[in-house]
Amino acid sequence: MKNIHTKVALSVLTISILAGACQKDKKAGIISAEEQAKIETLKKEIHDSIRTFNVNFAKEAIQEGRSLAKDSDDYYDFTMYSAILFFYTSQSDSMLSDVNRVMDYLSKQPTTPRRNQMHIKCLQTKAAYYAQFYLNPDSLVYYSIKACKIAEQEPDFEQQILCYNNLADAYKQKGELAQSANFYRKAIYLADSIHTSKDNYVPLYSGIATTYTALYDFEQSKIWLDKSLELWNLMMTHEKFNYLNDRGNDYYYQGDYINCRSIFLQMDTFLQAHPELEWEKHICNVNLADTYLKLKQPQKADSLLHDGIAFFEPMQYETVLPYLYTLQMELALQKEDRKQVEQLIHKHPLPKGTKPEHALARLDFLQRYYTEKPDWEKACHYQKAYNQLNDSLRNDRVRMNTADLQMRYERDATVLNQKIYIGQKETELLQTYIGLALSIFILLLLLILLYYRRRQTKFKEEQMLHRIVGLRMENIRNRITPHFIYNALNHELLAQQQGKPTQLDTLVNLLRQGQALANVFCTSLKEELDFIQLYVQIEGEALGDDFCCEIILDKEIEPEEVTLPSMMIQIFVENAIKHGLKNLPADTEGKTEKKLMLLVYRKENCICIEVYNSGKPLNLQNIDQKTQNGLRVISQTIQLLNERNKQQMSYSLTEYQNKTGEPGCCAQLIIPENYNFNIN
Repeated sequence: MKNIHTKVALSVLTISILAGACQKDKKAGIISAEEQAKIETLKKEIHDSIRTFNVNFAKEAIQEGRSLAKDSDDYYDFTMYSAILFFYTSQSDSMLSDVNRVMDYLSKQPTTPRRNQMHIKCLQTKAAYYAQFYLNPDSLVYYSIKACKIAEQEPDFEQQILCYNNLADAYKQKGELAQSANFYRKAIYLADSIHTSKDNYVPLYSGIATTYTALYDFEQSKIWLDKSLELWNLMMTHEKFNYLNDRGNDYYYQGDYINCRSIFLQMDTFLQAHPELEWEKHICNVNLADTYLKLKQPQKADSLLHDGIAFFEPMQYETVLPYLYTLQMELALQKEDRKQVEQLIHKHPLPKGTKPEHALARLDFLQRYYTEKPDWEKACHYQKAYNQLNDSLRNDRVRMNTADLQMRYERDATVLNQKIYIGQKETELLQTYIGLALSIFILLLLLILLYYRRRQTKFKEEQMLHRIVGLRMENIRNRITPHFIYNALNHELLAQQQGKPTQLDTLVNLLRQGQALANVFCTSLKEELDFIQLYVQIEGEALGDDFCCEIILDKEIEPEEVTLPSMMIQIFVENAIKHGLKNLPADTEGKTEKKLMLLVYRKENCICIEVYNSGKPLNLQNIDQKTQNGLRVISQTIQLLNERNKQQMSYSLTEYQNKTGEPGCCAQLIIPENYNFNIN
C-alpha cells in the first residue's frame, strides 16, 4: 500500500482550486445585470455539479457559460472550470491545453485582483497536473509556492487559506512533512481567525491527518481524522473517498489490518455508487489486495491485484508499479509458486528513483524470500540493505517530528507575540535534546552491555541443556539393557532347570545385538526387527507349540530407511509376551491361539508400527515395576524427541478383539516422516 495512497490526496489540490474558483468576480465585463446574474448562477451550478460529480451537467453548463460570456475574464473563468473538469475525468492533455490557454491570455493582460485570482487557479491546476499524472513533487511545490506569493499580495484571506493548504499538500508529496504540517496549521489558524465556512476545513483536516500518519504520530492523526469525520455531510465525493483512504492508511501503518480491511471494504461499497471513479476504484482494489496479503489471504488478493496491475501498467506509473510488482511477488510466495517469484524478481528489478518506501517493501520481501529459500548470502545482503534504508527513513521521521514540534512552538509563540519567550524555549529545547542525547547514549550503552550479557548467559544455558539431554538419554538406554538381560537369562535358567534344550548361541547373539542397540540412540527398522526375531525365537520356546509370530511389512516401506528409537518396539513385544501370551492357559483343544503379530505400514505421511497379541489386555493400574520402567522409557524418549520437532511422535496401548471375538492388546507407535532424531 505505502505511498501509492498519497497519490489520491492530490485530488484535494483541485478541490481547493474549485473552492477558490467560486469566489465572486471582482470586475465584470460590460454586460447587463441580468446577463451577469445568469453567468454567476451558472458558475455556482458548475461548482456544485463538480462537487457532486455530475459530469454531464457540468459540461453543458460550461458550454453555455462560454456562449453567454461577453467579457474575456468571464470566458476564461469558464475555461478554468473546463480544465478542472478535465482533471477530475483524468483527461490530462485537454486539461493542460485549457490551462495554457488561460495563462497565455493572462500574460498579455494588465494585472488586476480578479486576474491574479485566475492566475493562482492556473498555477494550482498546473501543480496538480504534474503531481497527479507525473508524480513530480518538485513541480508541485514550485507552482504552489508561486501561487502563495501571489495570494499574499491580495487581501483575500480565503484565497490565502486555499494556497497554504495546497502548499502543505505539495510539501507532503515531496516528503517534507514538517513543512507540510506547518502550512496546514497556518491555514487552520487563519481559517479560525476569519471564521471561514465549515466546508473549507475538510481538505485542511484531511491533509494534516495524513501528514501525521506519515510521521507515525497516530495520536495526532486520530484527532484530525475524527475532526474530518464530523464534516462528512459537507464533503464532496472525492473528499469522502480521501477520508476513507486516509483512515484506512492510518490503520495500515499502525499494523491494525483488521480495521484497515473494514475501512477499505467500506470504501469499496462507497465507490460502487460512483462507477465514474475508475482510478479511485483501482486504488481501492490495490489497497484491499495489500491488506489481504498482510492477513495471509492470497486468494482474496489475487484478482484485485491482477486488475490493479492491468490498469496501471498501460499508464506507465513508474513510481507506483515497483510496489505493485512487490505485491505480486508476495502473492506468488504466499501461493507457494516460487518459480513465479523468481521470474518476477528477474523481470521487475527496482528501477532508479524508486520511492524509499517502495524500495523498503521490496527489500523486506527479498530478505524474507531468500531466508525461506534458503540463500543465506542474498538474504544477508538484502537484510543489510533493508536495515540501512529503514534506519534512514526512521531517522528522517524523527528529524521531521522534531522539526514539526519546533515549528509548532515557533508558530504559537508568533501568534502570542512573545519573541523573548521563544528564545528561552529554544534554549531549553536545546538543553533537553543534549540531555536526551546523553541519556539515550547511556541507555544504549547499558542495553548493549545487557544484550551481550544475556547472550553469554543464553549460550551457557544452551550448552548445559545439551549436556543434560545427553545424560538423560544415556540414562534411559542404560535402564533398558539390564532390564532385558535379566528377563532373557531368567528364561534360559528356567529352561535348563526343566531339562529343556537351551539356545545359548541365539542368546549370545541376542545379547550382543541388545548391547549394540543400547549403545546407540536410534537404529533402523531392519536392525530392530532382526533383534525382535531373535528375542521371539527364545521366548517362543516357553510359550508352547500353539504360539505363532507374524511380521507384516508394507511393500512400500524399506526397513533400512526407516529410523526409530532403538529397542522401543522390543519393549512392546516383551510386554505382549509377558502380560498377554504367557497368561493364556495351554490350549489342549486347539481353540485358543497364542498369536503375536507385528504390522508396519504407511498412513498419512507417517510410519505406523503396531504390535498385536492375543490374551488379556494390559491393565496399566496393576502392572509391575519392570513394565512401568519400560513404558516410562518410551514416554521419556518420545517426550525428549518431540521437544525438537513440530510433528509429534506418539504411542498408545488399546484393547481390541480379533475376528473370533477373543480379546487382545494393541500397542501402536506413530512416527512422522522426516522426523528429526537429533537431540544435540
